[in-house]
Amino acid sequence: MFKKRWLDIGVGYRRLIFLLAATAFLVVVATVGFMYFEDLSLFDALWMTVISVMTVGYGDIYPVTQAGKSFALFLVPAGAAIVTYGLGTAATFIIEKQLAEKVWEKQMNREIMELENHIIVCGFGRIAQQVYKQLLEEEGDKKILYIHDNEEELLAVVDRGTLRLIGDPMDKDILLNARVDNAHGLIAALESDADNVFITLTAKSLNEDIEIAARAEKEGSEDVLKRAGASRVINPSVIGGRELAMSVMKPTGIDYINDLIRSGNKDFMVEEIELAVDSTHLGQSIEEADVRKNYGVTIVAIMRDKELISNPNPTELFKKGDTLIVIGAQDAIQKLYTAMNKK
Repeated sequence: MFKKRWLDIGVGYRRLIFLLAATAFLVVVATVGFMYFEDLSLFDALWMTVISVMTVGYGDIYPVTQAGKSFALFLVPAGAAIVTYGLGTAATFIIEKQLAEKVWEKQMNREIMELENHIIVCGFGRIAQQVYKQLLEEEGDKKILYIHDNEEELLAVVDRGTLRLIGDPMDKDILLNARVDNAHGLIAALESDADNVFITLTAKSLNEDIEIAARAEKEGSEDVLKRAGASRVINPSVIGGRELAMSVMKPTGIDYINDLIRSGNKDFMVEEIELAVDSTHLGQSIEEADVRKNYGVTIVAIMRDKELISNPNPTELFKKGDTLIVIGAQDAIQKLYTAMNKK
């Protein structure tokens, strides 16, 4: 929605660049012309060009030859036209940019006020920037809203069309403006564990059903964050340490897992499929559904009543509320999703 508006501003930039190039070309041609027709030095020719283009005419230097006067007859109108058009374009560009920013901010605020079932990212430090890059690769239908207290830092990374609120994510009013009461999930990615605990408590007090993923730097903070209401707690230091160790001990396995998680290749990916409450596959076993043969997708786990069943037995029955964790190609996963949710 917002990208087109900034694309229009980009057109304004191109117009300014074109005008600068045209002006530079005119000055070069005029300077060379006066040097040739009037037998002037480079400086005098440039001086005559500038006062001619700017239509100043100090009278201290002027063309005296017939050829020079004829050349000036061409130069003065051309220079006046370019300068006048350039000033008008520059003024229009500045005004349009200011208006576009105001209109864009108004529309963005209106869209934020209408957000539902969205995801809120609090903070925009090193970890949150990686979150942003990962969310960009996802093609989900949930809208993402970023909260950070420094707009310049935010805009240095995100696209200008990204939904955002500038302010302290620990401020209850900011979270209310972010429609946390209607949000699906929240990512608390501030650098301080205490700040993430505070955000978690505040968000849970405003929306008890919200899913919260929180960052933790100290191992002791993980239990505190979970007690505060975080659904999942991620400790980047612990994960990084484990991965470094596994990269040496079991390099092939860790490379496979990393490629599976981080790869942008949609031919092989991990996905979650939630069974519809009235799916025709309810009560059917994995073996009976023959997911691997019919769809080329592997069920690696089942999330049931907040418990994860890893490497489920082929005789495991699909039950109401199950979420299947599967691996396969994107088109195959989509076919399985359609089949599993067929009424």
